[in-house]
Amino acid sequence: MKIDYTRHYLKWHNDSDSHRKAMLAHYHQLLGPYLPTNKAIKILDVGCGMGFALLALREMGFTNLSGVESDTGQAKSCQDKKLDVALAADTIQFLKQEQGTYDLILCLDVIEHVPVAIQLSFVHALAGALCSGGKLICTVPNANSALAARWRYIDWTHTASFTEHSLDFLLYNGGFTDINVTGHEFNRRPKNVWLPIGGARHWWAFRFFRLFRRLEMMAELGPAQGRKVPLSLNLIATAINRTNPT
Repeated sequence: MKIDYTRHYLKWHNDSDSHRKAMLAHYHQLLGPYLPTNKAIKILDVGCGMGFALLALREMGFTNLSGVESDTGQAKSCQDKKLDVALAADTIQFLKQEQGTYDLILCLDVIEHVPVAIQLSFVHALAGALCSGGKLICTVPNANSALAARWRYIDWTHTASFTEHSLDFLLYNGGFTDINVTGHEFNRRPKNVWLPIGGARHWWAFRFFRLFRRLEMMAELGPAQGRKVPLSLNLIATAINRTNPT
């Protein structure tokens, strides 16, 4: 049965100038540390939503950009922004037709929507669409987070949540190597952190309760392991294609 995912997406995103500006800033911060210096590389954004990551990349000077989206409303939003985005009902088949094509693939908050039974096939298709040595950047919900259950079930189409270990396992078995999984924080330390204003109050509340979560992990898992567990809402991973596309 066809569903209209835009119903959920529009609860969090819209095409207002203020929201677009905020999302571009978010993707600058998220992707910046992982992007190459060569602005001409071929980049695909899988499950590109309303195109905010592509717009941020374009703003950063990248010129060879495209996307694929399975939701009609979101694909149209991208096309209205003059982005090169294809509408594909079957993303795995789309990727299989693009074997060895891309230098970099983004897959941001997408894998958790893929049914667990075909996640491995999906990730293998991502690897296959990359050129030799091509890079994947992906984000997923973090099952270690204090709000893991809300983050997992906030979206009816989510099928999974991940720890750093389960994401590494999936990417490795899907054809990737040089896998690095870390936490990605949405909360940023404010400039005026010592002033008693709204942003600073939120920051210190966040740090206070995060400390208790860290102590809980250390108590449950032991200090050595508990100190290393990423506690952010999302995980971000980079990985290199190790497959030989055929």
